[in-house]
Amino acid sequence: MLPALPKSFGRLSDVFASALGAITGVDNRLGLRRVEQSVVVLVDGLGVSNLNYRSGHAPFLTRSVGTKISTVFPSTTAAAIASFSTGLLPGRHGLVGYQIFDRDKNQSVNLLTGLGADFSPEQFQPNQTISERATEAGVPCFVVGPAEYENSGYSNATMRLTTYLAAKTLDDRVRSTLAVLDKNPKALVYLYVPELDQTAHAFGSQSFKWLEKLEELDGAIQELQHRLPKKAGMLLTADHGIVDVDPNQHIFLDEAPGLENLVAVGGDPRCQFLYFQEAISEKQISELKSWLTDRCLVATKEEISNAGWYGTLTHEASGRLPDLFIIAISRVALYHRDFARKKSMQMIGQHGSISPEELSVPLLRFGAFI
Repeated sequence: MLPALPKSFGRLSDVFASALGAITGVDNRLGLRRVEQSVVVLVDGLGVSNLNYRSGHAPFLTRSVGTKISTVFPSTTAAAIASFSTGLLPGRHGLVGYQIFDRDKNQSVNLLTGLGADFSPEQFQPNQTISERATEAGVPCFVVGPAEYENSGYSNATMRLTTYLAAKTLDDRVRSTLAVLDKNPKALVYLYVPELDQTAHAFGSQSFKWLEKLEELDGAIQELQHRLPKKAGMLLTADHGIVDVDPNQHIFLDEAPGLENLVAVGGDPRCQFLYFQEAISEKQISELKSWLTDRCLVATKEEISNAGWYGTLTHEASGRLPDLFIIAISRVALYHRDFARKKSMQMIGQHGSISPEELSVPLLRFGAFI
């Protein structure tokens, strides 16, 4: 049997919808106070455990009013921010993981960076976004983030009908956000902070470089909160947490039994998606489970679907799921060297699985939301 998920599982999907609902009075799932302007800061890779472990380096965030919620499965940016931006679980919006295999086109597609060429963002994720809802309601919606994400396929799938304000540094993004609030009596602002996740992947979430980014974040959010207009509320959350994995704890699936007829490997190093040419047998699954011992869960597409980890699955989303999931439940990372990129195999900070460190993210309130 698969383990039960936290009671707050998937509540990340309520955050941006509620930030808009606090302005319009519609679909305010979190029951936020009514405001004229809402700001949501999403810090990529800032789990509750990551923040608590280094609380002394983020005194402002640690003292802030808030709670913890759980992100979606898998705990990866492509699925999580799509849920944040649509208000839907991955089974509905269809961005079901980091990388999938499209059987119709016989092609692997990275859902975070690969939309827009052979895969239309609007067709791949056709559901109405929160930003489109804002536009319909007469609330200008802004995204403040690094320039490289402007007009990306993923942004077009998840943040349509927004004004994108490119800003290189976090301090620049804070200034851009305050300028938006100064010029727009009503506004919904999404401020994206990717630096902690990027640093964790390269150096680990317990590195000095990561601590520097956390300290920068703490100071920037304190400054932003201090300068918020009286009728503006702000939330801070994250798409997932991070666990550090020693390179000696890598599991190489190309050495595993029972993987005959494997045609593609997707997902993340802590949540591998395995696609097969033919149906995988019970014998193959049993051999793989024995080989992995208690380090990982092995589950079929049907088991994951029946357990409700994706929520209600559309036909399109179901077709994107792998035949087999391998989910790390110990501090390991999984790679199949015939499919993995060398750069990926050098990562220290990892995510994608169902550990509390990866699923649990903060939901902090500031300004008029307190």
